[in-house]
Amino acid sequence: MLLPELCLTGASLYDGYKNDDILSSCLDSLFDLKKFSENIDTLFSVGLPIKEGNRIIDMVFLLKEGEICGGFFKDNFKDHEKYMFDLPENDFVRVNGEYIRIYNKSFLEIEGVKISLSVGENEDKIIPDSLSARSNNDIDIILNPSAKIRYIASREKIENKIKFLSQNMTYLFSSTGLGESSTDFVYEGLNIIAQNGRIIKSNRDELSDYNGFFEVNRNISTEGFHLNNASDLGQINKYPYISTDKEKYVEDAFEIASNALIQRMEAISCKKVILGLSGGLDSTMALLFIVKAFEKMNLPKENILLYTMPAFGTSKRTKSNAYKLAEAFGIKLNEIVIKDAVNIHLKDIGHDGKIQDIAYENAQARERTQILFDKGNMENALVIGTGDKSEISQGFATYNGDHMSSYAVNASLTKTELRYIVGYLVEKTENEKLKEVLDDILKTPISPELKNESEDKISQKTEDIIGPYELIDFFTYEFLENSSIEEIYQKAQAAFKDDYDSKTIKKWLKSFYKRLTSSQFKRSVSVDGPAMSEKSFSPRRGYLLPSDMSSEIFMERIEKLDD
Repeated sequence: MLLPELCLTGASLYDGYKNDDILSSCLDSLFDLKKFSENIDTLFSVGLPIKEGNRIIDMVFLLKEGEICGGFFKDNFKDHEKYMFDLPENDFVRVNGEYIRIYNKSFLEIEGVKISLSVGENEDKIIPDSLSARSNNDIDIILNPSAKIRYIASREKIENKIKFLSQNMTYLFSSTGLGESSTDFVYEGLNIIAQNGRIIKSNRDELSDYNGFFEVNRNISTEGFHLNNASDLGQINKYPYISTDKEKYVEDAFEIASNALIQRMEAISCKKVILGLSGGLDSTMALLFIVKAFEKMNLPKENILLYTMPAFGTSKRTKSNAYKLAEAFGIKLNEIVIKDAVNIHLKDIGHDGKIQDIAYENAQARERTQILFDKGNMENALVIGTGDKSEISQGFATYNGDHMSSYAVNASLTKTELRYIVGYLVEKTENEKLKEVLDDILKTPISPELKNESEDKISQKTEDIIGPYELIDFFTYEFLENSSIEEIYQKAQAAFKDDYDSKTIKKWLKSFYKRLTSSQFKRSVSVDGPAMSEKSFSPRRGYLLPSDMSSEIFMERIEKLDD
């Protein structure tokens, strides 16, 4: 019986793995299972954290008929696990006075069957542990208990790897799933049996409650790579973070976001959500994810509390689209005009209400956030955030305004990805009202709408302020891949050669790095939200920078680039 990695605690306990009470309870449970197995002719895998001195080790033990047959440890950690777990000092661990041998990259022979086990990401090494074990041994079965994080298109990657690793043998994979914390991730919940390069059993299409188990009877290094010029690159994808399989990509995005929201709501016994609906792209995407989650939970749409809060810069177009979008789903849209409240606040702080400065703009954003949280308290509703990865990267949000929520469903998707997903829905939806309003939302210029210029047109355009989102999102992707400024610049020149000249790319690259470094203080207090891509800016497990980092080194390197 193959159970997932860290199955006794869950894989999202963070510093909880250091808690002595939890560690002791795990040992008690391990020995309860050992006793339980005494009269059962079944091999069990059991994953738990083991304390050895000051070390916490991510271990999996194999149990059979009242005996602990052997152990395996994890040594290839996810980024956020590196501060949690350590490696054992010896080729054995001591558990309640018993010395248990470790068999990493080796095997146990049980009743004539040679079995090896590889914990989690040990299979993601350049040479996976399962291949190391097979190098000089004729292994019959490989077990891979895991806690795989689900990303868009990640299941295909897992399946392809398992097909490769299961050549001439049987391979079992089991990952933790629903029930894990959704603070930062959604977990796969995927279970697979593969044999001779083929998947013969999988629960992939049965994952509504996917914390199961299986009971069974008997990368190339680019270090030192250098680009001479853009012409050496050939064809560069403008959107390397987007899958070409639109249907699967969109399906994965909705599954991850909705499952994450469901987990959060169930964890806090919450039946309602509250959302500020502006009629713009971000709040539209958040509502689409919410509706999907509510359909899965069979909750009434009356529990989706929508508020539009027009102020000085609100345009007729976005306000109209907010109403049309709510109507397309049959959800009531509540309107609270915040002009008077903002004017009173501005007067209280000595602002004349005429100078349209940062205080003037941010007062509106913070008033909206205050209303949403206060209404959330009144209704016992979860405030859903709308900010996306592009805004997070550039800090283009009001600190403690739209920057803050209870759960941020869009946080790991770029603006370009939101456009891609909504565009797909325009093509596929049979709801004509929804199709019409989504199409107009896509065509609407992106704007914070915080300046009082004209309600008949949108004059405050975000892309005029911080740059084209397709460039920002390309820069963000390459930055998170640890590409150098020179590489990013040359790749952007090649990818966007028909769209922007080198001078324009350089201008927005400079803006990108200035905003990236100066806005880390906002990212340091980011709201919980699900990861949909492997790289993020989460302060808990993503790309971290010091909040007071200077952009000077980046500016110097950009200035040296040739236009």
